[in-house]
Amino acid sequence: MLQNKWISLAVILMSPLLTVVDVYIVNMALPAIRAQFTATDSHTELVISSYLVGYCVFLITGGRAGDFYGRKKMFLWSMLVFTFSSAMCGLAGTIWQLITFRFIQGISAAFMVPQTLTMIQVAFREPNERTRAFGYYGVTLGIASIIGQFLGGYFVASNFIEESWRLIFLINVPLGIITLALAWFSLQETKQKSEERFDLSGVLLLTVSLSALIYSLTTIPETGFSITLVSLLLSAFLLLFFFGKNQHKKTIQQLNPLLTTSLFKIRSFNLILVIALFFWGAHNSYLLMCAIQFQRVLHIDALTASRYFSFNGVGFLISSLIAFRFLAKYGIKLLIGGGILMILSIVLQLLTLDSKENIFLIPFFMFIYGLGQGTLLPSILNYALKKIPVEHAAAAGGVYVTVQQFSSALGISVIGSVFFFAIRNNYNGYVIAMSMAAIYLIVVVLSLHRLSKFKEAH
Repeated sequence: MLQNKWISLAVILMSPLLTVVDVYIVNMALPAIRAQFTATDSHTELVISSYLVGYCVFLITGGRAGDFYGRKKMFLWSMLVFTFSSAMCGLAGTIWQLITFRFIQGISAAFMVPQTLTMIQVAFREPNERTRAFGYYGVTLGIASIIGQFLGGYFVASNFIEESWRLIFLINVPLGIITLALAWFSLQETKQKSEERFDLSGVLLLTVSLSALIYSLTTIPETGFSITLVSLLLSAFLLLFFFGKNQHKKTIQQLNPLLTTSLFKIRSFNLILVIALFFWGAHNSYLLMCAIQFQRVLHIDALTASRYFSFNGVGFLISSLIAFRFLAKYGIKLLIGGGILMILSIVLQLLTLDSKENIFLIPFFMFIYGLGQGTLLPSILNYALKKIPVEHAAAAGGVYVTVQQFSSALGISVIGSVFFFAIRNNYNGYVIAMSMAAIYLIVVVLSLHRLSKFKEAH
């Protein structure tokens, strides 16, 4: 990175900013996209999940590719592809063109974001500096989710062009070009010196197994169990088992595996992965359900709905800034408090948002949720990578973000499918799906409590 590593940090944080904005910016535009292409609920879910699947499947590969071929080089190429695919999404003529280029967007994000995580690990060796840097990374994720929700509603409601939803993708083009220019001049090349070959067999096994796993798990809630899907699911687990055995053998023989299995000997890392699995599954599905509930059920226009999400942003910014000051003193207890606030917000919404009469309460509920999110989200990644050696930073970061995107895709698919199914069959889909999200967050709080006990004992 640059001599001034904090300036370099600002440049590389454009990667998680853009890639996360692209998860959430679509939420507010889904009704407009659905109407434009006369799409089904399944299609609208695919617009989101295709991006997350491409992102998830190639993350670990993307991290290791940076180690072998150069992190700056991989960052630049993936940002270029991300910018191009964003333009193609904005120009899509059919729903399937949009879904396809969203998938390519996701793949480019998978090769870009791990470089950010690794460059932070490499540049910030001092523990306090690294904690701050990862804290900024976490804040960036939260801000990106808020900006995405707001801009999605703003662009849909604007009259800048006739089909204004296309702006949610086209905005990435100038931002991507600017980031490319800044990164080209500011970042220095880094990579691991190794005589070993890139683990292509590991890439193949992981790609096929994760693709089969995510496809089957995201399709079953919509279509139900079938012999084909069950067979595919079992095959995915079998391939993952062989992948694990293959990587463990290469780790023992020091053959530079795609995934260093010694990472999983760090018990706190394993528990953080469980926390990330349930947190991101709940959080992303929550934001999607709110966006659809506000527009389709409560008949709130896109711009007003996006303004409601800005209260989430205010709560997030306030609590994330305060949490930095008190994290050293209160540690995981502070994170548990954040999780409880998120659950409280969902429970209050379940009790009151069943009719238009209580719409005026939405800003308050979103603010409470944002307070909890800002307390919890920025610190999860820091805890995940705290005890990881620098030489394994790319692999560990790739595993963490893979779990993050996998749980996002799965949460949106499972909870989203329940939500849409209930609406189509005249059930209260909002109550059912929100209850599932609350249960996910209860698991997060219980796991954090377990992590605090584990740290006290060790």
